Amino acid sequence: MQLVWFKRDLRTVDHAALVFACQQAEQMGHAVLALYVIEPSIWQQPDASFRQWQFVEDNLNSLEQALNVLGVPLLKMLGEMPQCLDQLQRWHPIHQLWSHQETGNAASYLRDRKVQKWVKQHHIKWQELPQHPIQRGHLNRDDYARLSHYFLQQPVWPAPQLSPALRACNKRLPVFEWQSSAQSGFDQWPKFWQKLQPTRLLNEDTQRGGRERGLGCLNRFLQRDGRHYLATLAKPIDGARYSSRLSPHLAWGSLSIREVIQAVQRHLLNNPLRAHKDLAALNSRLHWQSHFMQKLETEPEMEFFALHRHYDKLRPWSPSVLERLTAWQRGLTGMPMVDACMRCLRQRGWLPFRMRAMLVSYASHQLWLPWQSFAPYLAQLFTDYEPGIHYSQIQMQSATTGINQMRVYNPVKQAQEHDPKGEFIATWCPELAYVPVPLRFQPWEMHLDEQEAFGCRLGQDYPLPIVEHEAAARHAKAELAKVRKNTEAKNLSQAVFIKHGSRQKTRQKTPKTSKKSLTAASKQLSLFPDDEEIHS
Repeated sequence: MQLVWFKRDLRTVDHAALVFACQQAEQMGHAVLALYVIEPSIWQQPDASFRQWQFVEDNLNSLEQALNVLGVPLLKMLGEMPQCLDQLQRWHPIHQLWSHQETGNAASYLRDRKVQKWVKQHHIKWQELPQHPIQRGHLNRDDYARLSHYFLQQPVWPAPQLSPALRACNKRLPVFEWQSSAQSGFDQWPKFWQKLQPTRLLNEDTQRGGRERGLGCLNRFLQRDGRHYLATLAKPIDGARYSSRLSPHLAWGSLSIREVIQAVQRHLLNNPLRAHKDLAALNSRLHWQSHFMQKLETEPEMEFFALHRHYDKLRPWSPSVLERLTAWQRGLTGMPMVDACMRCLRQRGWLPFRMRAMLVSYASHQLWLPWQSFAPYLAQLFTDYEPGIHYSQIQMQSATTGINQMRVYNPVKQAQEHDPKGEFIATWCPELAYVPVPLRFQPWEMHLDEQEAFGCRLGQDYPLPIVEHEAAARHAKAELAKVRKNTEAKNLSQAVFIKHGSRQKTRQKTPKTSKKSLTAASKQLSLFPDDEEIHS
């Protein structure tokens, strides 16, 4: 049997592992079985949530239908991957294991190590094929743009076409009996997902999955909504409507990054000039995905430690940190734009990039929270959680990379610019709905008689600010500047840039590198700015 293990690649189109497994099965007279394992060790991590599972389950249903059309059965099991392989091997001998490479969190990396040990013990070859232009092992960043461009321009793999003989062979696999067996763990599936229910909020309205919905998002954007993309990119209301909303489909693999990029590029060739900038902007942001994922592949420790280690102890933990963290998580900081964004994210699982960046910036700078304290919580809320992008962006916005601009967002200014009528704030902070717009951005300026008149008593109906945001921002900038001026820190920044930095020329100042490195970098394609929006 040729076994195809599906993970964050829940589709049949542009699935190299499925294509090659079917080709091998045709040549050797084997059957092909598709496998998806619900792994408690992965789904019980603090970065996992029911909304993510709901999206995955939609993708699984779509995948199963597509596989049925091809004639490939899908077996779903609940348990840890090595134990599931043990059980499956007892049911039917596995000749070869196929999957895509995964750049995930520490839990999935540990799981892969265990699977590698299992296949070695059973003398089974495990073929891991790339679905992203991610390079494993040693990588010279000067070469990355060229390698990425080459991968993304390769033809998209069509869904495989099985011969009648292979279809007949697959039908003889007793998949239904295996899945119905108590040893598959499948009978415990409902009980397992009840454990994730506490993370599901009342009236939660998050994006749903499935390849058909993903293709619908892509077509809607290309045909209609894409023309408003740049103008609404940072807007919390219009951004939700005119954004592509492709990010969860790319994160969980109902669409491949290559097929989406090529679809956008084809549309660019035939599109009127008035929408050209919008499509080009999306195309650029799609290319950034693997740039950020490569950082986690190169340095898995960035899930827990700052890329620039001098920043690791900058924000110490204390009981007061927990109080500020809890207020931020609940949307009760007394800063309306921050609270509105958090409440929206908790209910809908998505925000435009600028609002995500502001949430992280406010938490790490004005509230002075260690980024490790809130990164898993945010990951859990994002339906489109992609570990490589998530931890890269968390560290960038927290100013712990040593190579990116220090961004300390002013939430009042962000509200005035991107929610000028205060509609977003009024929607998610109804306590402020009857407060006049100028005061809605900074309600702490209301006098007592105004609070009574507008029905919003500070400290009762809506909280007073837990920090004075301008003074807190000055403090954060001063503390970060101290680190940046340190000679040893400057040297470490150079090392971080050589290892992780984009080779695109930007307006920001980058740490000095050797003349040889800069010469090599200038010869490469420039695709990946380090400090721009990446959530499409």
